[in-house]
Amino acid sequence: MLWAFFISFLCILKTSSSSVDINGENRTIIKPLNSNVTVTSGQKAILTCTFDRINHDLVLLSSHQLIWIRQNHATYDADLILAHNQDSLISDDRLTIQRTDIDYSLIINNVNIDDEGIYVCEVNTQPPQKTSIHLYVQGKIILCMV
Repeated sequence: MLWAFFISFLCILKTSSSSVDINGENRTIIKPLNSNVTVTSGQKAILTCTFDRINHDLVLLSSHQLIWIRQNHATYDADLILAHNQDSLISDDRLTIQRTDIDYSLIINNVNIDDEGIYVCEVNTQPPQKTSIHLYVQGKIILCMV
């Protein structure tokens, strides 16, 4: 089933709309809200990519396909696709995906140190565009009363 998804996704990438402006130049249509996000272990991390709405032709449409990727995931020693549009592709109840007309977010509840790393948001423009967000996780602060 997962292979069928990848084949479908590659077909979608091949037929997707272009991110080239009227002058024939590539234009960035996706960027991170924050390129670095730091949270304390046990809290919620919100990783958000925003879409350019300046040029109406480049507004991200619902027909565009989006994915969240975890780069160099240690368990698999490779990149791991976490989500496609609003569907999680891994079985982790801590993950929530939200998509609006202006942004695309990956929410990780109860973050732990293993979640630290680089997350990539990718849109299937031609050529595909992606942006990275580095998640930093700090240990819990324990207060001792004397």
